[in-house]
Parts: sequence; structure tokens; C-alpha cells
Amino acid sequence: MTISVHPGADDRDWGGRLPRNESLDLDDEQRAARDEIVGRSARWAERSGFAPTDDRGGLIGPFNAFALRPAPGRAFNQWVQTDQRGSSLARTIREVVILTVGVAWQADYEIYAHVAVARTVGLSETVIAGLREGSTEGSTDGWAPDELAAHRFTDELVRNHRVAPATYAAAEEAFGRDGVLDMVHLVGMYLATSALLNAFEIPAPEIPAPPIPD
Repeated sequence: MTISVHPGADDRDWGGRLPRNESLDLDDEQRAARDEIVGRSARWAERSGFAPTDDRGGLIGPFNAFALRPAPGRAFNQWVQTDQRGSSLARTIREVVILTVGVAWQADYEIYAHVAVARTVGLSETVIAGLREGSTEGSTDGWAPDELAAHRFTDELVRNHRVAPATYAAAEEAFGRDGVLDMVHLVGMYLATSALLNAFEIPAPEIPAPPIPD
């Protein structure tokens, strides 16, 4: 399955401030990194419902950057894969954390990608919409208690750089010590991703509308 980016986009836009790796004479390490990303990370992205390439097959999002600097890109992807394999957090909770970080940083590609992942793993459209709005100060109808605990913990940590005692206690009650540790690692992972995307002004495709219920 190939997921199309929005039609009519200029290929040169997708790198942001970075050159596209297809436009460069890559060295052996960069070519190997690109092939590894296409063979693993890009396939995961497609399965998760978002486009890792443009319509000509060129890498977009953070994947282009990872190919340009293979050593840190490979190390980062190993960190992500370790988390995906071993996290104590449910997949829906992981997406609550990731989207909370992406929205706080207004990292367009991260939000685009992880709205798709959130839908794939079954996070409700009510929660996805609330996360995209960036606030739970209004109604939290439709949120499970653990979703709300994960969002509030992450949002406080990212925006305030601290977590209030009551917020921490709610997170520890919901996820245990290991779960809180896993949340903090996940926050760090996607703060790094958001910094990469925003520093280089990397654009994103449009987020599809929610699927129509049967």
C-alpha cells in the first residue's frame, strides 16, 4: 500500500530547509541508511496510515533528515524500536503522549503522522480531536481516566517543565513507576523529533478527515 501526499505539491517543498537526499550525491553510509529507512521505518509508516515518502518515492518528514545524518538517525530509530517493543504503555496511551508533545510544539508532521497512528491503534476521534485542540480544560467526556492522566502529565512536563504532585500521583496510579518512566522516555523521544521538524521547517501532508462510522 502506498499512501499519497496531497496532489499538486512541489517536490522541493518536502525537505523544508534541508536538501532532499535524492538531490545529493550520497556516500555509502547515507545510501545504506536511506535503504534501511525505506525497508523498515517507511513500511511501518505505511502500515500505520501515513506517508513517509512523496508520490515519487522520495523520503519526507524526519526520514529525509535521518538519511542525511545516518549515525544519529540510526541511533534514534533504534531508540524508537526499543520503546515500541518493550514499553509497558498501551498503544493508545503512547499516542496520547506523542500527540500531546507534537501539539505543544506545533510540529506539523508529527501531528499528521500520529493522528494516523492513533486511528490505526484505536484511539477515539473524541480524544484525538481534544488532543489536537491542546486543552482538556473544557469537557473531557469520552476520555478514559488513563488517557486523561497521560495527557495531563505530558502536557505539564512539556509546557511547564515540571509536573505537579497531584498530576504525578494520578499518572503513577494509572501506570505504575515503570509506566511513568516509559512516558518520560517517550516524551524525550518526541521532543527530539519535534525539534528536528521545527528547526528545519519540515512540512506535512494534510490530515485526512475522520473516517465515517459504519
